[in-house]
Amino acid sequence: MFSKENILKLNVFVLFMAAIMDLIRGIMHTYGVKYAAVNLAGIEPIPDSLVLMGSFGISNFLTAFIYFLVIWKARELAPYVLIFIPISYVIGALGFTQFQNVPLEAEFLGQYLMKPYLIICAITALTYFLPFRSGQLKSS
Repeated sequence: MFSKENILKLNVFVLFMAAIMDLIRGIMHTYGVKYAAVNLAGIEPIPDSLVLMGSFGISNFLTAFIYFLVIWKARELAPYVLIFIPISYVIGALGFTQFQNVPLEAEFLGQYLMKPYLIICAITALTYFLPFRSGQLKSS
């Protein structure tokens, strides 16, 4: 039977993998910004777009370090952090699509990595929250 502790370990592992992914994204968006702009994002590498991508890379470093800190110091927060990741992207997408009328039509390769990333974060977090609400799992 799955225990709360085992499901928490799964959530911690997925958060660790998200931290690794954010480190890689941080490196690509900052140290490989010109390559990423042209070959992954499909945007012209003009200074404005490169600075914006680099800024996003900096935030990727920040989130990676925060995820590592949660794993190291407060691992019981891992499921909450995992559920906040897709929620944050939904809030952001609603902000620029619904309130600023920016269509989600861009053909950037990163979306094929981000969609599974967000789905995995959500499903993993839900494995922690849903079974305990219905009393299906033991809490040891």
